[in-house]
Formats: sequence, structure tokens, C-alpha cells
Amino acid sequence: MTEQRALIIVDVQPTFCEGGALGVEGGNAIAEKIADFVTEYGHEYAYIVTTQDWHIEPGAHFSDNPDFVDTWPAHGVADTAEAELHDEIAALSIDDSVKKGQYSASYTGFDGTNADSEPLEHLLRRAEITAIDVVGIAESHCVKETAMDAVKLGWPTRVFSDLTIPTSPELGAAARVEMDEAGVEQMQSRDAFGFYEDDEDDVPLLAEEWDEYAAQDESDWDEEALQNDEYGAADYEEDELPEGEDPGVIQRAPRYDNYDDGEDEELDGSTVDARHSILDEDLSALDDFDDDFDLDEDIDFSDDADDEDFDFSDLR
Repeated sequence: MTEQRALIIVDVQPTFCEGGALGVEGGNAIAEKIADFVTEYGHEYAYIVTTQDWHIEPGAHFSDNPDFVDTWPAHGVADTAEAELHDEIAALSIDDSVKKGQYSASYTGFDGTNADSEPLEHLLRRAEITAIDVVGIAESHCVKETAMDAVKLGWPTRVFSDLTIPTSPELGAAARVEMDEAGVEQMQSRDAFGFYEDDEDDVPLLAEEWDEYAAQDESDWDEEALQNDEYGAADYEEDELPEGEDPGVIQRAPRYDNYDDGEDEELDGSTVDARHSILDEDLSALDDFDDDFDLDEDIDFSDDADDEDFDFSDLR
């Protein structure tokens, strides 16, 4: 079955960005990054849906003395500018949008329904979605809960760590542990639709891997591993090394090209000397050719020159 992947953009609203009632530092930047990602990779998705906090009368969810755990200042109030989608997200081509938390606290996009009162799960099932990616605000709350619910409902789910942000570093770290334990795959968005397949061997090293490789010196190599050819470089076992050679040095058997049949052939020293001798004889034959001749400086190369102006007697 062909993969049908959905992207859920969670609660990217002004109320959760700088200047909003529950603004998260870096929220606007995340909105821009998500917009850039969708612009470049939107074609990879069969379905793109947004979620929004859309509180009408959420009861005890709002408080004048919030504890920022179970109670919060008023935010995402329905029909206010802060509850609308962030301008960067609103400008994208989106398949549908669901709103949640109208009359109670809500931390998962799967509580949301669209304008026709259809729940998010129903929309995804109808679109025959087989896998889900989640991005948005905030990683420590609604992104985490939406992703874990997606896994509970049977979808392989990824969260792009560079396209979400927590309310605090501590809560973000805790959320990542929870998601990992729940089976949510966490990765960078640049790795989502890479050029290289998972089973390719020749994937270039990342910059940090090159730095680590370049920093190595001889002390980083395992001498025993070298002698046992664990690095795949040695052609001789220790007891097969030529007499007098240091067993700690990697050796390769001398090989010379056999130009007659295009195959490699191992040659002993006498054979090599004989071939060199033949080559020297062939080259010495060139010495018998004397291409030195005198050029008559009085030769007339003008347009009026005729055969009598040229003296070829010096050529031999």
C-alpha cells in the first residue's frame, strides 16, 4: 500500500507567540520555519491539517491565579485575533482545520473538530492516512499530547524537533522522554525526505562527524584491530609478513597491471626487472632518430617565393 502521510500543524497561533497571552519565546520563528517547510515539502503530504485552541467557556482551565500546570491565563479566546492562525500558516494551502477546547481544557488535536463538526481522527481515516508528522507549539504540551495520541490510535508518528518549541527547556526535555517512551519518532525536518535511502551505504558524513574524524590521531587507532585487519586494510596476517617487516605496519601485496589481458597479476622482482629492461630497449630506439636539421635563414617565405628558394639538402 502506498504511504499516505499527513502533517498536523498544532496551535501555531499569535496567542502562543511573542506578544500573545501565553507567548513562547521563539514562536514566531517556528511559524516561519514551518511555513518554509510546507512550501518546500508540502507535496510530500496527502493531507495537511491545522489545530487551534478556540476557547469559549473552558471552565477552570482559565484562572486569575493560574498555576501554569492545570490552570492558565485566558488565551486562545474564540473569535479574537490571537486565536486565529498565525499569518505565516494562514497563507499556506491547508486541507482542513480543527478547533478544540471550546468548553474545557484541551491539549490534543484529536479533541478538535472541523467546521462540519467532524473530529480529527475521522478526517485522517477518511483520507486513508497511514503515517503522521506533527509540528507546532508547544512541544511540551499540545504537540506532545497530539503526537502520543496519534501513536495510540495506530499511526506511525514523527515529531520534527526543529519545527516545535517547548514552554521551557526543562519541560521540553521531559516531553521528549515521554514521546520517546510512547513510540514517537523524533527527528530533524531536514531528515524527513532525504535524498539518500535508509539502506544506502554511501551517505556522506555530517559536518560534526567529519570534525570528529579529522580530530583523530594515531593514538585513536586500536593497534590490535589494525593487526587483525578489522579496518579492512591489511593483506597479510602477522605471521605472513615479509621477513624483517614491522608487524605493526599495514602491508599491501605489490601488484602490477597486466596490460595484455586487463587483469591484475602478482609479479616477482625478476619479472618486473625483465619488463623494465624491455621498456628501456624500446625507448632507446628513439635515440636513433635524429630530427636535428639546419634551417636556412635566407629562405624566402614571402608570397613571391618559388621552389628555387628552398634548399632541402641539409635534411637527412
